[in-house]
Amino acid sequence: MNKTNPLLTIVTPTYNQANYLEETIESVLSQDYTSVEYIVINDGSTDGTEKLLEKYAHRITVINQKNAGQATTLNRGWGAANGEYLSYLSSDDKLHPQAFSRLIAVLERDPSIACVYPNSNLINENSETIKKNVCLPFDLEKLVIQQECHIGPGAIFRTEAFRKIGGWKSELRLAPDREFWMRLASTGKFEFINEALAEYRLHSASISYKEISERVSEEYITVLDGYYSADNLPSGLLSRKSEAYAYANLLITRNLLRAGKIRKGLSRYRLACELHPPLSKLSTKALLLRNIVSKPLHAFAAKAKSLVS
Repeated sequence: MNKTNPLLTIVTPTYNQANYLEETIESVLSQDYTSVEYIVINDGSTDGTEKLLEKYAHRITVINQKNAGQATTLNRGWGAANGEYLSYLSSDDKLHPQAFSRLIAVLERDPSIACVYPNSNLINENSETIKKNVCLPFDLEKLVIQQECHIGPGAIFRTEAFRKIGGWKSELRLAPDREFWMRLASTGKFEFINEALAEYRLHSASISYKEISERVSEEYITVLDGYYSADNLPSGLLSRKSEAYAYANLLITRNLLRAGKIRKGLSRYRLACELHPPLSKLSTKALLLRNIVSKPLHAFAAKAKSLVS
C-alpha cells in the first residue's frame, strides 16, 4: 500500500446491464487516481455481460457468480478488498475522471470523516443530462426520520469503519444503502463535496421506476426497528421516534396508492397521522398526490422516448 496514494477498492455489482456497463467501467479506468483495485461481479447476468467483461479481465478483477442479489454481491466484493478505502458504483452510473483524487484527498486530510461523497448529475438512457446537482449535504435526522437519502454515486468510506459495522443487510431489497449509511454515521462524519463528479442514470429498468410491493415497502419499518434497537442513539433522534415511524408509514402509503391499493393506503395514512399529526395537513396530502401521479408519468415518458429513439 502506498502511503501517499492509499489503495481504494471499488466494487461494481452488475445484473443484465450490458448496455451501460462499459461506460461505467471506462469511467473508473479513466480516473486520474491510479491506486485502485477494481472488482466487477457479474451477478448471474443472462445478457452479454460475461462476454463484455472478458475484454477487461486483464485490467480489473472479474468474478462471475450465480444470482445472489445486490447486497450479497457487494459484501462479497468488499470482503475480498485490499484497499484502505472502499466504494461502489452501480453498473449504469458513471464517475468523472477527477472523482477519486478529489474525494480521497478529503479523507486523507481529516481522519474523523468516515465517508465522503460528491454531488452528481442525473442522466438518461442516452447519457444526456436531465438534471444537474441532485445530491445534498448529509443530514442524519432527515435520513432516519424521513428516510431521505441524498447520497449518489461515488461515495467512499473507510475499510476500518466497514469492518466495524458490517456490510449491507442482504435481506433488504429497497433500502440496504440507507440502512448502511445510518449505521456508518455512528463511526464518523460525512463530508459532501458540492461538485458534480458523478452521474446517476435514471431509466425504465432502474429501481426508481419499479413498482414496490407491499411486502418490500415494510422495509421502511424494519430499518427503523433495527436502528432504534441500537444503544447510544442521538437524543434528538430518540425524541422523534414516533415521527420517524409516521414518515415510514407515509412512504408505505405512497407505494400502496401507486399500486392501486386504496383502502390499505388510506389506512396507513391514518396511522401516519396518528403518530405525527402534522402529516394530516393539506400540504402533505398534495405532496402525496403529486408523488403518486409523477412516477407513472415519468415512466410513461421514458418508455415513449425509448420507443421513438
